[in-house]
Amino acid sequence: MTDARHPTPDELARAIALEAAYEASKPRTPDRVEEVTSRIWGDWAAAYPEAEGRPSLLSFIREVANTQAVTIEDRGETRAFWSWRSQPEGAPQDVGHRFVAQACGESRGYQVLEDTEAGRTLDSYHLWQPEVQKALAQDLGLPEKELQDLAPEVWRAASFRYAQESQGPVVAFAADLGAGSVLGEIEMPQLLDHPNVGKEGVRFPLPLPRHEHLPAEIDELMADEAVRCQVRMEDYDAKDTTPAQFAARLAAIDAPERQRTALEAAVGTLSAAQGYEELTALPAEREQPEPPKPALGHSFIHGATIPRTMTVPPRPAPALASTHGVINPVVEAAPKPQGIEQ
Repeated sequence: MTDARHPTPDELARAIALEAAYEASKPRTPDRVEEVTSRIWGDWAAAYPEAEGRPSLLSFIREVANTQAVTIEDRGETRAFWSWRSQPEGAPQDVGHRFVAQACGESRGYQVLEDTEAGRTLDSYHLWQPEVQKALAQDLGLPEKELQDLAPEVWRAASFRYAQESQGPVVAFAADLGAGSVLGEIEMPQLLDHPNVGKEGVRFPLPLPRHEHLPAEIDELMADEAVRCQVRMEDYDAKDTTPAQFAARLAAIDAPERQRTALEAAVGTLSAAQGYEELTALPAEREQPEPPKPALGHSFIHGATIPRTMTVPPRPAPALASTHGVINPVVEAAPKPQGIEQ
């Protein structure tokens, strides 16, 4: 069974230590940048000792992403995926989900891309680092933009292969999923179509953040893992979408049978709203009905003659308990989520 528990305090502490070490390893000085670029050139020469038929340096880096191993032989079948960062419950600070995945990978035997041969090699090249991009561009006589585009290209290629090699249920360390993130754009589509994974094979060790502009019951629907893996934060962005647009997106997902009724209710609620503010507004105070008038009095008045044309005034209405000002209590909004994917 896939171990998808929330990270333990020890795992979170290890994740923070891993991130600190990674930040310290980034080449920011000229000497450190030269060390990294020399490693890249050295790996290229070692892979192709003969100059004849040797591919270009950038082609070699692409070859690393497309051919080196994306599976760790001495770890289990469960693959961990990640995106962006947050401050998980029990953590003293925010931390990159990559490092949470790696910490849990060590303690639980997860596969993690950055720990594979391909991941370690690409990591050591620091292709995201502007100083390395500039140095390689100068060495190769290429526009810097070409080196800036290389990092996302090769990591997407390695991530695609990593997702393809899944052997069963996976875990995804993420808060909201961004449509443009590697997890949202490259890996998750592969996992949903994978015969060994699918929507019921994705587990989320971290809870879905509370979205203040959505009713609690819609957040609860989205927290179902089989639904969560199919929606993207751009589908329900409070600034760039309308409830009707979100309703159309929800209606199009492949919902599990257990959530069909809840999904239909959510689509109906969203479709009827003109804006998100309608979904979370307080219910209007109900207008109190006018008390019913009592029947005409028939009391005998001693010593008085009541002419036929005279009507007896009604008796005073009994006092009613007032409910003025009573409204349904509102649930306190949860704090805004941290770690929204970019």
